[in-house]
Amino acid sequence: MLKTATPNISVHFWNLSEYVSGRHVGDWIDLDSCEDFDEFRSKVGEVTRNAEEFILSDYESDCGISFGELTSLETVWEAHEFLTDLPEYERDAFSDYLANVGGVEYLSAAISEFPDRYRGQWKSLEDFAIDFGAEVYSEFFKNVPPGFTVEVDVVSFEQDFWISDNGHVFWRH
Repeated sequence: MLKTATPNISVHFWNLSEYVSGRHVGDWIDLDSCEDFDEFRSKVGEVTRNAEEFILSDYESDCGISFGELTSLETVWEAHEFLTDLPEYERDAFSDYLANVGGVEYLSAAISEFPDRYRGQWKSLEDFAIDFGAEVYSEFFKNVPPGFTVEVDVVSFEQDFWISDNGHVFWRH
């Protein structure tokens, strides 16, 4: 798999007990600066002064992935690792897919399903359907008489595929 620039994911953590007491103890952590999960966990401990409880208060991601306040460190790191291994041109597609399946709560399932579900980026579902048809029924498409065009029942295609606002097409099943 072609590796490209790492995804920029930065997360801000607060020490929860200090935050509730009106003191702000926390800071940003850039996941790209961490070699592994243990270093990430250690940096969270440093910025929260080894808090027993902390919250993820904010995040920045150039991949469009979003996290909730109580997202676990393991989930944040799992997202980072997967996006790092994913080719850059598929990162937005994964973000669209993850949002559609329910967000980071379903990250593990989305990671395992994504490679089989993603079909590429298209201007419309109709464009995808015509290209798909030309590939599957190549003999039919070669023999279309001049002056005729192939039309696709997009409503039927929507039963098996969906397209994101960014034009990424996914298989439903």
